[in-house]
Amino acid sequence: MNTAAVPFTPARTESMLTQLAGKETARYARHPLFLVGVVLVASSSIGKPDGFSSSLGNVIAPAAGLGVIGLLVMASLTRTSDQVATAAGTVAVSERTRTMALVCAMIVPFTAGLIWLLWAIWAYRHWPPAANGAPFGGVSDGWAYANLIALGLIPSLGGPVLGLLLARWVPRRGAAPLFAVLVVAETIIMQGLFEPLRYARLVAPWTYFTGPYGVPGDADRIMILTGSPHWYCVYLLALCALGVVLALLHDREHPRNRLFVALGVIAAVAVITCVLAITTGVQDVMINPLPSGLS
Repeated sequence: MNTAAVPFTPARTESMLTQLAGKETARYARHPLFLVGVVLVASSSIGKPDGFSSSLGNVIAPAAGLGVIGLLVMASLTRTSDQVATAAGTVAVSERTRTMALVCAMIVPFTAGLIWLLWAIWAYRHWPPAANGAPFGGVSDGWAYANLIALGLIPSLGGPVLGLLLARWVPRRGAAPLFAVLVVAETIIMQGLFEPLRYARLVAPWTYFTGPYGVPGDADRIMILTGSPHWYCVYLLALCALGVVLALLHDREHPRNRLFVALGVIAAVAVITCVLAITTGVQDVMINPLPSGLS
């Protein structure tokens, strides 16, 4: 007996997306790795933060706990979603709808990142950086808040986007852990430790703007590196949008012309904002005139 196919009307597709998004959101919130990441972030937020840079010194916690771990979580959820669709035989939900549902599920890590950001801003104001810390000189608190957003909040979105993109185009089981290791290695290289890379480091999806880079005779002297964290935030958001569009482009069953147009526009925005992040803001490395007191 032949079964008539049910057409995917816009209303039906929207209803399916809403239902599937709810399921994927719940799956993300219950994922063991996400819960581990939340515990790591929460434990790093207990007590007084670093005395030199206040909560600016804590950005690595959400970047790792919600970003890098989020990459692994989303890659896992994407594989599971595809396996369920394959096991169903005739796919009742298109890949594009499943991808959009997974994008909706990113509200979970983003909310966790937002909670961390609220704590970080409170901690920064409650325990301001020391005079020999950062920021200093003419650098304002707005610079610090942009740092917290770029390096603490946005990774909670960027990591899962990267996991989704990777799972769509490289659906091998070991690809996500390997790529997570590569991301960490790239971050170490581009975080400003190597002076020749400091000016161009902002092409990377995560890098510091300040830290104890040291000077002769004071290995822990605080510096502020070049670049604008405000434009860097916009650049990172453009990268997130770019990742979502690239993930959606994997589905060849739906028209992709508009996605290609969006890809071109967002790529142009990413290039422009990256250039602005590099060429505006602080343009000469600033060295805190006060000694670190640690050397």
